[in-house]
Amino acid sequence: MLSLLDIAATAATVIVLAFIFDSWRRKASHLPPGPPGLPILGNLLQIPTTMQYIAFQDLGNIYGDITTLRVPGMTFMILNSRKAIFDLFDSRSSIYSDRPHLVMGTELIGWEGAIVLSNNTPRFRNCRKLLRKGLGPSAVQSFVPFLNRQCASYLRDLLERPYDFTDIFRRNAAAISMKIAYGYDGITEDEEVHDLALRGNLYFIETTVIGVWLVDMLPILRYVPQWFPLAYFQRYAARARPFIRKCVNKPFEETKRHMEAGTAGASFTSMLLQHAQGDPEVEDCIKYSAIGILLGQIDTTIATLSWFFMAMALYPEVQAKAQAEIDKVVGNERLPKIEDKDSLPYVFAVMKEVFRWQPPVKLVPHAVSKDDDYRGYFIPAKTTLIANVWAITHDENVYHDADKFIPERFSEEGAPDCLDDAFGYGRRGCPGILIAQANVFVSMATTLATFDITKARDSRGNVIGPKVEDTPGAINGPLPFKVSVQPRSETAVDLIKRSVEQSKTMSERLEVFSLDE
Repeated sequence: MLSLLDIAATAATVIVLAFIFDSWRRKASHLPPGPPGLPILGNLLQIPTTMQYIAFQDLGNIYGDITTLRVPGMTFMILNSRKAIFDLFDSRSSIYSDRPHLVMGTELIGWEGAIVLSNNTPRFRNCRKLLRKGLGPSAVQSFVPFLNRQCASYLRDLLERPYDFTDIFRRNAAAISMKIAYGYDGITEDEEVHDLALRGNLYFIETTVIGVWLVDMLPILRYVPQWFPLAYFQRYAARARPFIRKCVNKPFEETKRHMEAGTAGASFTSMLLQHAQGDPEVEDCIKYSAIGILLGQIDTTIATLSWFFMAMALYPEVQAKAQAEIDKVVGNERLPKIEDKDSLPYVFAVMKEVFRWQPPVKLVPHAVSKDDDYRGYFIPAKTTLIANVWAITHDENVYHDADKFIPERFSEEGAPDCLDDAFGYGRRGCPGILIAQANVFVSMATTLATFDITKARDSRGNVIGPKVEDTPGAINGPLPFKVSVQPRSETAVDLIKRSVEQSKTMSERLEVFSLDE
């Protein structure tokens, strides 16, 4: 028989639980507005499988710049204005710097150590410090001669097989990132590592998109065995997991081996390992930071340069204006360099407009670590918030005729700089932003100096206009398209050949650099 004390304790517990539930229910009723959904499915059927950023922008026009959506197992919010994004991701970065937990990309496939997927933990902050040290201004100065030199090889490949420009972007980006991360002297030094990087990058992109994998929405499914009929994700993970481990470990261990043999050049990994003093936690941070550099640059660079090629074919007057600036400032006796950026404001504006017109990462997810209130709305802990970069770079109140490619908005009209939007927010901003911008600028400038990019023609001479359509996923490049890439003149061909020969006389190794604090 229950005593009066037991009854009183039970009653008190029920009252407390009811109070907590009622308090949470009232808070939940103050979530930002959003479209009504269906039982169980929520808003799942209202989210398209492609170009979600446009659908999210349309919802923002109806429900406001913070929109709540629900799918099975997840509630998330879309941020469609620069103010909301900066208020939360920048001003409140101490609690808005987590990532959504992706079971597929971390626990199952093996990217659990990846910095880009980590929450705002002490390990994450330590890794970010290492990235700032190894990719800071001092390091960039060491990388600039290599980036300038690498352009000659890039242009040679473009001259030899202009139809294959996407693969040229891919291999050039891989060569640069492998050099910076590990000091590899070109991808021909180890074709296996190059293949590891490209395949590892593909696995990363396929498994880190929110809402694609059922196991991310219903984490309990991670315990389902491989043989179960619906466990396709387990079978995918079983194939990918050993490969991911090799992708993370092989280039790192190779760099350590070269260091021990005294044959390692300067790189992010080698410079930081010299100061690690054998600390396993620091070495683990260096290892995952290095693979982040390797994978983080490849597809974003491919996407950006592909959009650039498409823009030049679609807007020949922009291309001609940029080429005229290069001809006047640089001439035709040498290639443009990174150091010419301040003297080429229109070319720099072209680069900005590429990032605004088609940002390679259009949706940027963060998660909040604890309950918060914003503008009177309740934002529960663990909520995923997605910055709609597309929405803010296509805000007609800021960028008129936003769907058109108009570099003059930056070079003449004083439009707000959009590069900060393209490279992330708050504590999760891209640590390699200085290198990425330098590489993209010099790639665009040297291309403009030596090639004409125009619309392709079919076998009957009919013009084939590229369609402005992008690939789904975490990184959004254009769907495959064709353009004509032809050298501007014989003088341009001679310049490319002379630059290639000159590059052979330059050291392939990066200069030793000091680590920024």
